[in-house]
Amino acid sequence: MIKHLLILTTYGQIFYSQEFEKKKQTVDVALTGGLMSAIYSMTSETQKENISEFELVTSRIIFQEEEQDLLFVLTVDKRMDIKDTNEILKAISKRFFEKYGKLRIDGLILTDFEKDATEIIYKKLWYLTTQERKFKIWDYFATVFVTLALCWYSLLLFGSPPIAGMPEFGLKTFVWESLLQRINSPGAFILQLLFLIAVIGIPAIGIYLLFKFTHVKDIFRFPRDYLSRPSRASYAELLPNYFLFTILVSFLIYVSFMAFGGGFFSELTVYPLYPGGLYSNLNQPLDFTNLLASDVGDQLLIGIISWFTWVFVFPLIYSLLLGEKKWLKIYRNSVFIASIAIFILIICYIFAGVKYLEAVGFHPTDPATFRTEQQLLTYQLLSTIPLNIFFYGFLLFLGIGVSRVAPSKTKIPSVIALGVGIYLTLIIQRLVFFALVAPA
Repeated sequence: MIKHLLILTTYGQIFYSQEFEKKKQTVDVALTGGLMSAIYSMTSETQKENISEFELVTSRIIFQEEEQDLLFVLTVDKRMDIKDTNEILKAISKRFFEKYGKLRIDGLILTDFEKDATEIIYKKLWYLTTQERKFKIWDYFATVFVTLALCWYSLLLFGSPPIAGMPEFGLKTFVWESLLQRINSPGAFILQLLFLIAVIGIPAIGIYLLFKFTHVKDIFRFPRDYLSRPSRASYAELLPNYFLFTILVSFLIYVSFMAFGGGFFSELTVYPLYPGGLYSNLNQPLDFTNLLASDVGDQLLIGIISWFTWVFVFPLIYSLLLGEKKWLKIYRNSVFIASIAIFILIICYIFAGVKYLEAVGFHPTDPATFRTEQQLLTYQLLSTIPLNIFFYGFLLFLGIGVSRVAPSKTKIPSVIALGVGIYLTLIIQRLVFFALVAPA
């Protein structure tokens, strides 16, 4: 993503130059330095203000002037997150002054600064080293364990009864009430406490150790970075194929939250653009003791179709609309980004789940009562509005992220391809849902 770093004075004296992108032809550093200083000086004199950046077709050149007429110039891919670029420039300039101070010698090329510049850039853009890293079979097992542990915690927080005779399975029932039942027997109380620490704490300890001693943390690290700033989605092309394991992680966590959250009773099932769910009868929460009595089969089927269309069908439509020759590469990166953005949709199912609705005072399992409650302002404020905020947040993250996976040099503008892709995906979802469930 970073192509070239140049440190020089505003009048053209070059102190440091480093190439980060392999090219067939070597760039003339002296010519480049002269051009950069000339552009900077010309804009300062003619426009009476300094230039901060200018854009090429696929690149962006960032200028940062510091004290003593020093100019730090960074050439990056146009899709690179601009905040990351500015932070890298500030860190490089700070390190430069710490190391060399006021040292100025005509013709001096500070080659020993390469170690510092490389350290700063690779610390910020850790993605640059992942393609060289070997991902062993142990890392795959570690990732599966971490994912299942996260699913276990979603079961603990949102789950339905997994054991016959247990009226409710949740944090309160599993921890607090089980301890209260044994309060009169110190031995039983201590044993139960140790049991709870084991079943709750051991997965947490396992996750910590696996993150510390394996490469599994990187698979979860990029989703965290992307969700904190979706413009980082362009870094997806720097990641090796084993990061596509995120798709499986996404699927398992998505399904666990959807099932254990108390059902797929959602305003988003078919009509996400206005209130009103289609399947008011699919409201029975998941019950491990009586699977046939619950609607979990239909709920999971609808949810998995929704997940599949957003993760695979939407990226396919988008990449084909772009008309790029390397559409498979765009598709691969779009699938990767979509599988991460889907985590925002998980929050929708928490707001739309039966357990959440019951917790805030509604009756989703009673059709007659709930139909009246849906018209109340409190229902809109507590359920529908948050639900749609996170749904449109999902679309926003998906749109920003996917639009960053390919340069904007296509026949069809990215924004049009995104809009068409989103609405075609929604249409496909509606047709499939109607075919499967509506007739019944």
